[in-house]
Amino acid sequence: MKVLEREIIKWGRCLFERKLISGWGGNISSRVGGGRFLITGQHAPLGFLTPRDLVEINREGRAIKKKQQPSSETPLHLAVYKGTEARTIIHVHPPAVLAFSLGHRSFVPVSFEEKYTIGEVPILAQETPTVTETEKVVEELRLHPVIILQGHGTVAVGKDLKEAFLLTDLLEEAVHCQFLKNDSSSSRTTEYPVRERGDECSELPAKAAPQSHGSKSVVRGSPAPDPLSPSFRSPGEKAYVLFSQEHMAAMTDEANSDLEFQALGRDGGLTTSLTLLSEDSDACWTFHFDQGKITCLEAGGEGEFVISGKREWWEAVFNNRLDPFMATQQGKLRLARGELWKLSRWFKPFRRGFTLWQMIPIR
Repeated sequence: MKVLEREIIKWGRCLFERKLISGWGGNISSRVGGGRFLITGQHAPLGFLTPRDLVEINREGRAIKKKQQPSSETPLHLAVYKGTEARTIIHVHPPAVLAFSLGHRSFVPVSFEEKYTIGEVPILAQETPTVTETEKVVEELRLHPVIILQGHGTVAVGKDLKEAFLLTDLLEEAVHCQFLKNDSSSSRTTEYPVRERGDECSELPAKAAPQSHGSKSVVRGSPAPDPLSPSFRSPGEKAYVLFSQEHMAAMTDEANSDLEFQALGRDGGLTTSLTLLSEDSDACWTFHFDQGKITCLEAGGEGEFVISGKREWWEAVFNNRLDPFMATQQGKLRLARGELWKLSRWFKPFRRGFTLWQMIPIR
């Protein structure tokens, strides 16, 4: 317990020094074991914590030492621990993130590192001083390592306090970079800045573009539409059983009928084999690529690269709720065979391929 107390005190000070929190805001917690947790107390200043500011609680949120008062966000922490595998939670109020959240519905980072570490970060509505509706927060934290509460702050989870801190810090830095990018764009024109593709911030809808799904045509370079939007999916459109032969065949047809995927694969010399494995059912399919074309689909797991994961995470990926590359970074999906640096050289065609595959309805 003493070691964990020192860890919470240390990372609370780091949060303060990085200006991710001020005053008496924010709270930190960690699993202890045996159904107990250690959490910062009410009105505890994270930058100046002492052991007296830390409260051990049971799974009902009651303090083991009766005179102590745990954070008012204790119900949020307990709900997250119950609904996820998080070992630690950090909830703070980063100023750049707070400002950004007031006018947006999600945040998409600028840099590759940020995109595939934190991914597109959801911004959830928050209308009370403390989080009273925890269900949506828990649902999103199962898929994202950090989320934003609109006008309130961030919630980050991790296997330890260091990871939760770094995710929080990375998100604040990513939002700061977005503001710098917007300022730079504004300084080059006297007109009101307009995003070209609508992919940085989601409060403005992206321009519709023809695509390859079904009878729809393809325009190379056009952004893929939201596969969940009513304008894309018709009510009678067929949904495939996840990892069925029909599903995999539809994925093959989708890639082979897309001019952009073929061009990216041809330009990048995409010649390899990729196996997708569902660990729950042992369903396993291998796609063979030759210069940007899928030439063979076979049952089995003998590909040069093997990506493995539980059905829950594959469903999230193919329903466009979880980025496959971020899922691999988080460990939800696993590169069971092959080396990441080799796979990365075909990032562009595989990025396009998964975007197309996420358009195929599943059940």
